[in-house]
Amino acid sequence: MDLSGKWRSQYPVLRDRTYLISASLGPLSLRARAAAEEHLDLWARLGPEELWFDHGLPKLQECRELFARLIGADPDEIAVVPSVSSGLSSIASCLDFSRRPKVVLSDMDFPTNHYVWRAQEKRGAELEIVSSPDGIGLDTDDLVGAIDARTAIVNLNRVLFESSWIVDVESVVAAARGAGALVVVDDFHGAGVLPVDVHALGVDLYLAGALKWLCGGQGIAFLYCRRDLIERMDPAVVGWFGTKDPFEFDRSRLALRDDARRFETGTYTLPQAWTAAAGLETILEVGVDNIRAWNQELTRAIIHRASSLGLGLLSPPEDELRGGLVRIRVPGGVDGAKLILRALFEKNVVLDQRGDALRISPHFFNDEADVDRAFDELERSLPRG
Repeated sequence: MDLSGKWRSQYPVLRDRTYLISASLGPLSLRARAAAEEHLDLWARLGPEELWFDHGLPKLQECRELFARLIGADPDEIAVVPSVSSGLSSIASCLDFSRRPKVVLSDMDFPTNHYVWRAQEKRGAELEIVSSPDGIGLDTDDLVGAIDARTAIVNLNRVLFESSWIVDVESVVAAARGAGALVVVDDFHGAGVLPVDVHALGVDLYLAGALKWLCGGQGIAFLYCRRDLIERMDPAVVGWFGTKDPFEFDRSRLALRDDARRFETGTYTLPQAWTAAAGLETILEVGVDNIRAWNQELTRAIIHRASSLGLGLLSPPEDELRGGLVRIRVPGGVDGAKLILRALFEKNVVLDQRGDALRISPHFFNDEADVDRAFDELERSLPRG
């Protein structure tokens, strides 16, 4: 199922560049640009009361509703946050580490996860970091084995950002539930390219942002909190939009909302609500199941081309274990990878680099010609001899 024919013209960058980097930054679509211009036009014409109450706050609610549809949640379980880092910090501030000090995470998680939990060490958190056996995946038994009665929370990345390994969330959730621990999932590298149903998974908390596979731009992210957990979460990272009536301007008390929006803090990055809504609308219109199927066809083609050049594969070869990107090792170590990446940029092939490897992340608007052109230019850029 080639999805690119219908959607390719929506992404102007594809006219000039072979863009295979959606796992870092989803490109701007015509729909998202029109949405951004709509906001600018409103801002140019309206005062704050009209801009915010008639347009801005409804657009934020539209984002909550669209994101809820995407992940199988309800809108009142969704908060708009500035970033995954911010949302995760708010979650961390809710926890009491005096009785359950342990935080379980892995050495393959995105670094911001580690930074957030290391900041909690001053409050008594103890980090148990599960190591990858091969720098590609994680052993589910190792993750499950780290969970015990002292565990407060398990931090998971559903898709590992370097290798694209898909973590067995179900097994970890079952183990955590049995031990009375919470599970928070950072799904920045899965949302929009892998189907997810947070209710079916049973996760307690879930975070993702708009700028990657959701093609919604920077500066806006979303936090899901399971409904029956919300009132138990009492964040110390707060702001006026997390209160029941922010425009009451009551300084005498802190009355947090009864829904997930208690995690919302200060004034929103309102322009991004327009582009995020446009990105979410597109992803839902295309269908994540369809995106997953087409992405797997393209990533299989990437693996085949990499193998034909004798390049090492640093992502799972199995479809069921592989997320949306493929990481391949190139000659020359880290410096060699940087040189090759720059050479590809000069040929208008846009990938990204992690260590001594390149990451290639096709989306639904890419086609097999993009893969072929990327590897043709890559082959020309490889050192000789």
